[in-house]
Amino acid sequence: MGLPYDPPPPFPHLFGCLHLGRTDRLRLIGLPANVTTVVDDAVRRAWSSGIQSQGPYHKGYEWKLSGRPWYGQGSEAISARRLLCHVLHALSAVGWDLHQACDLSKKIGDKDALILHSVPPRKKYYFAISFNESDKVRIIDPPDEYVKNAFIQAVHTWPFGIQSSGEKEAGAWQLKLCKNPWWSSDGVQVVEARILGCTILSAMESVGYELVGSVDMSIGTGEYVSDLDTWFFASKV
Repeated sequence: MGLPYDPPPPFPHLFGCLHLGRTDRLRLIGLPANVTTVVDDAVRRAWSSGIQSQGPYHKGYEWKLSGRPWYGQGSEAISARRLLCHVLHALSAVGWDLHQACDLSKKIGDKDALILHSVPPRKKYYFAISFNESDKVRIIDPPDEYVKNAFIQAVHTWPFGIQSSGEKEAGAWQLKLCKNPWWSSDGVQVVEARILGCTILSAMESVGYELVGSVDMSIGTGEYVSDLDTWFFASKV
């Protein structure tokens, strides 16, 4: 018995996926073989804890990293976001840009899948802004002082004040806000937190960087199990 419709023509290979598995796996899915080499270079350069193992994974390739980068807290929180910035930069250089981050799993502790789109190769600079615990926000590896200062000025519009501001570690600047903007159910704080997010976006746009992905990249732990997205910005081209 024949099909009730003609099969579709072969689809162009336009999309692939960067998958964050378990607490320590990084996977390329549905991407051409030449991508593996450049991502491997980026992982080795950016992840100082090292690689436990790597190799082909069903229709893809997997790295099992030392440590637990997707745990979301502690000493690896900044390094994990730095790792993704390096990987995204490497992918753009060979023609695969971050298109969309989406949740394709209902498992507890799941993370977003990063959908990649085939584009002309181009060099783009990536950095991250993360929202941490109940009252902290960080910029990780901004390209220069101009961008970092624009971020700091934007965060200082928080109407309830700043408890502290300083370098969390080399390349990462953290501000601790008064009150609990990422945890509060108080209506005023809820509104002001969203205004702050919009202000940060406006500040980054004004200095030539656009939001390219809002990624849930952590399993969430402890009291703040409902972890927050990390924002990834890239230079406009």
